[in-house]
Amino acid sequence: MDFDRDFGVNQVFVEDQYERWRNNPAAVSPEWQQYFARLHGLPTPATFQASAWSQPAPTPAPGGDGNGHLAIEFPPETGFELLSIPAPAQERLQAEILQEKVGELINAYRIRGHLFANLDPLGLLQPPPPELEIEHFGLSDQELDKPFATGDFAAGKGEMTLREILAYLKRTYCRTIGVEYMHGEDPAIKRWLQERMEAAQNTPTLSREQKLRILARLTDAETLETFLHRKYIGKKRFSLEGAESLIPLLDWLVEEFGRQGGEEIVLGMAHRGRLNVLVNVLGKGLRELFAEFEDTEIETMMGRGDVKYHLGYSGDRTLPDGRSMHLSLAFNPSHLEIVDPVVEGRVRAKQDRTLNWEGAPAPRDPERRKVLPVLIHGDAAFAGQGIVAEVLNLANLEGYATGGTIHVIINNQVGFTTNPEDARSTPYATDIGRVLRAPVFHVNGEDPEAVVWAVQLAVDYRQQFRQDVLIDLYSYRKYGHNEGDEPAFTQPRMYEVIRQK
Repeated sequence: MDFDRDFGVNQVFVEDQYERWRNNPAAVSPEWQQYFARLHGLPTPATFQASAWSQPAPTPAPGGDGNGHLAIEFPPETGFELLSIPAPAQERLQAEILQEKVGELINAYRIRGHLFANLDPLGLLQPPPPELEIEHFGLSDQELDKPFATGDFAAGKGEMTLREILAYLKRTYCRTIGVEYMHGEDPAIKRWLQERMEAAQNTPTLSREQKLRILARLTDAETLETFLHRKYIGKKRFSLEGAESLIPLLDWLVEEFGRQGGEEIVLGMAHRGRLNVLVNVLGKGLRELFAEFEDTEIETMMGRGDVKYHLGYSGDRTLPDGRSMHLSLAFNPSHLEIVDPVVEGRVRAKQDRTLNWEGAPAPRDPERRKVLPVLIHGDAAFAGQGIVAEVLNLANLEGYATGGTIHVIINNQVGFTTNPEDARSTPYATDIGRVLRAPVFHVNGEDPEAVVWAVQLAVDYRQQFRQDVLIDLYSYRKYGHNEGDEPAFTQPRMYEVIRQK
């Protein structure tokens, strides 16, 4: 039998035969017994009893009834003897089978570990079924202290006990950051991500100065919101409270993109947290912001202008190396996500058109690594607005590509007054992004160090592969849709938890 020829189209059949052979060698044909034994370096039987197909035809016996029902004398029951394997070879085979199961366990954590991560700062998400328990893979507590080869598991060791492997997997894939990346088709990309995440156990190595900077940015975000809430009671501002880690996220993104040669970032976002981003990321002056709350502009009194949480802004920011980076936030109406194609178009224009030293048009950023689009979405809008899918569909087309967008989803786990299970048909708000095979970093917004690690990986990925990447920032909305709403009417359980924080 030409097995090599048949495997391409009969993979499922071959795998079934292999599983049968592992459980009982006599359950498959002699040819398969010999083949699988050779694969494992085991002795192959020299002879087998002939199978029923090679026996002579049965001899009719008298006593037939003339209706095709003959009294047939069948030869003795045929079959094949159980493959006899020496004890040392049996032990080696058993070790190989266990090693294979450990490999399946590692791969399962890579694929499904995000479902078991601690993502929800409110603790309201229902835990998934225990499909990553070792018993699910045919392993038991008896194997916990046995050593196994780690294979391509980037743990820095060639061999670890099952107990160590489990602890390492849980730290990497099931803490406050969960990663979807195994749905991609490019093995090089998956390997690139595995090496970075597993080697670091999805944990950043931060200096004391970096930790203090993260704390300072969180403090800036919270201080602004607290002041506005006390000074301008009841005025709409669409507070960032509950998702303050967006500010250190963007702060880290700007500096890391600059460190990797970036020159300009164009942002687009809706109203949630916009005022905080304007002040603490783009550098808008507090005097200007407070004037907008006081309604001192003459144009506003004459019916012109716009509300403060629609306005855009631009400015330059000095990077740690002394270079300057230009930041701009696109103006945005109340129509959610309508700004997405505007940002992409602006970035593409900035990448394609500038003036060379002779004053002639020349591409500024032909590799699309110097100008970055960043889109900040709400969870309900990202899943529900059709324009999101339209813009994603343009991402890799030659005439529209911008070298990859970093998408940040502020996941409040509620859309206006609608719970997620009533707003979308998918487990995650980010699932529409899977059409691009884009990696998704789900992260608990109350772990700011995990947040900056997620954005570090996102920037590295975008600059390396020039493709879209998503950060799903699990958070909550401290107040209602705006500061004049009472959210406990529609989400009583959620806001009972929030008000205890």
